[in-house]
Amino acid sequence: MLLNTVDDLLTYLGRAIMSASTDEFLQPYIAQAQEDVFERALGLPFLVHLDNLYNDHEIAIDDKYVELIEKVRRSLAWHAYLRYLPFAIGSDGDNGLQELGTDNTQPVRIGVLDKRIRETEKNAVSSLESVLLYLENNIDSFPEYRDSETAKASRALFIPSATVMSEFLPQIAGNYRLYLNMVPYIKLAERDYFLPRMGEAQYARLKAGLIANDLTMPEKDLFFHIRRALAHTAYWIALPNLQFVMLSNGNIRVLSDFDGIYNSKAPSQETVVGMVRNAESEAKKWQNALRAHFNRNISSFPLYADSLASKATPANKLPDNDAYTSIFRMK
Repeated sequence: MLLNTVDDLLTYLGRAIMSASTDEFLQPYIAQAQEDVFERALGLPFLVHLDNLYNDHEIAIDDKYVELIEKVRRSLAWHAYLRYLPFAIGSDGDNGLQELGTDNTQPVRIGVLDKRIRETEKNAVSSLESVLLYLENNIDSFPEYRDSETAKASRALFIPSATVMSEFLPQIAGNYRLYLNMVPYIKLAERDYFLPRMGEAQYARLKAGLIANDLTMPEKDLFFHIRRALAHTAYWIALPNLQFVMLSNGNIRVLSDFDGIYNSKAPSQETVVGMVRNAESEAKKWQNALRAHFNRNISSFPLYADSLASKATPANKLPDNDAYTSIFRMK
């Protein structure tokens, strides 16, 4: 494993972990975090490759790999600690689960534990996003990752990371776990809303350009408009299925799969309907803006120009009433 001992965790967590903890007690949480989080994020072959590089001291590695492994180990430490924390204040015995305490100490209050879990989750997701951004920004330094199916699948998405999505949806806030919840809706939105609007040939070309990293300047400029429209479209279709709560100030907070909020209430159905309606309006506005950008620069996109999509009537276009001269009175 990339983390093997309590001392490894102490390197990244400091006082958050007790040096008196045993390696045997913490290793199951490290193994679970490595398998559940990093196999999914990096792919098993590349994770095994990093593991081998780190644990085989006879293999010489360059500075890029040294920095990447350091980032992965830091993130793994926080993810392992996140899994350990709920079990840190109790012990199973003959009389069931018992809270631990001594004459001089008492079990931690639930509010303190909750705050530590929430802050640990923030550190875990932000450090994992840092790993993924470092990989993408130095992709040619890591050919084993660059050429993997995991990397290709991620890079082929029109919105490939939580950081990119946060540029258009601040509520994502670089949260990798929340972004993972959005990925199925991003894929659905790409297929159902964007492929028909740009045509199969243009759609396939953009996907190939992302994977090969050979986008033209007009295509790179186009992606600002695609990502803005796609972020809002995916959010719109995902919103009824996301977990969120009403805060005391009346705002809505979208949650990741773990958030740790206590004493919160669900928003009313009327509020949810209003949120979805507003999200739909934003999505359609930016879909129309994407089409307008295509049409203004159609000479730069011959595949789109030759497609039926460029000639189709926009789905979100208002009706043309110029042919009518009558005045209608609405009661």
